[in-house]
Amino acid sequence: MAEAAKTNLTISEIWDTYGDYGPDIVSINGKSEDNCSYKISEDYLAYNRGDSLAASIFVGTIYVATIVTCGIGNILLMATIVMYKKMRTVTNALIANLAFSDFIVSVVCVPFIIDYYVVRAERPWFYGDTICAVINYLRMASLYVSTNSLLLIAVHRYRTMFTHLPNQDTSGSRKFLVVQILLVWLVSLLLAVPVAVYSRAFPYTTTGSNFCGQIWPTRLEPMYKAYYMLLFLLEFVLPVIIMCFCYIRIALHIWYRPQTGQAGHLPPERQHHREKVIQLLIVTLLCFIVCWLPYHVYAIVRDFAPHLLLVSRYNTTLFFIVEALGMAQGMVNTIIYIGMNSAVRQHMKQLFIDLKNRRITNNPHSGPH
Repeated sequence: MAEAAKTNLTISEIWDTYGDYGPDIVSINGKSEDNCSYKISEDYLAYNRGDSLAASIFVGTIYVATIVTCGIGNILLMATIVMYKKMRTVTNALIANLAFSDFIVSVVCVPFIIDYYVVRAERPWFYGDTICAVINYLRMASLYVSTNSLLLIAVHRYRTMFTHLPNQDTSGSRKFLVVQILLVWLVSLLLAVPVAVYSRAFPYTTTGSNFCGQIWPTRLEPMYKAYYMLLFLLEFVLPVIIMCFCYIRIALHIWYRPQTGQAGHLPPERQHHREKVIQLLIVTLLCFIVCWLPYHVYAIVRDFAPHLLLVSRYNTTLFFIVEALGMAQGMVNTIIYIGMNSAVRQHMKQLFIDLKNRRITNNPHSGPH
């Protein structure tokens, strides 16, 4: 608390600097009225600008890789699923929905984040209130869609395994699938509404530039904490519990399924397929936990024990790092569902061949002479 006394700030004011794009609460000069100026202490901002070059490079690398991987990879993944009838299964339709939400984050939101977090050392925001609110809202809503889609994929795989639910695209399954996807988007869009409501561009005291943040009036502090804990439970704890249950049961069922073949042994190719499926399930679950657990741990400490972060000059940098790890989940999803799925890779290769043949057919004079 020594640093708080040094800058004459309240705990609520201190919370503001822990994430210009994250959920924050701020009281400016002891006021909490909606019409207050919301100017931020330059001294305190200087204290929190301890970003190291290594951290900036790390965060920038993750975000650039996310744009390239999700931008290109998810377009190809969605095109492959749409173009080939064999790929139009219920599971792949859910994966396409996941790819679409990750694509939105990577192409629409991440470029603004790179410009704001990495390119501009002083983090000025030049794009106004509306763009600030829209980018924050789209980012959080799409991330919730991604999480809920992963959860839906796990539940569908479980039901397919243990209730013999058809995975092929039929009229009945298509209608049920559309309802599920619409519910995922509706719930995710509603959960992110407070982000849009409380996101604005706020002025620094002396520089004249703005920062883009989510600022809650201090009188709503209990409501904010309840809101964040609801998100923590619905978008991390509950999905992890359900995915663990589904994937562990599926893995055990696959591994201990009665063996067939000579001498009671599976053919090598079948055994290899079993191992690949189990690896895919484990990697999917572990990557989700590894990407999002640091972010949620940081957010809980920030909101419920902020004094633990005040001892570090690099608390804001730490936030950027853990948030970048969470955002990297989209890139990880793309790598998993392309790199670890042989059917997707085969059809993607066929997509390139078909596109090349179509180009040659449309332009017969472009071939070799």
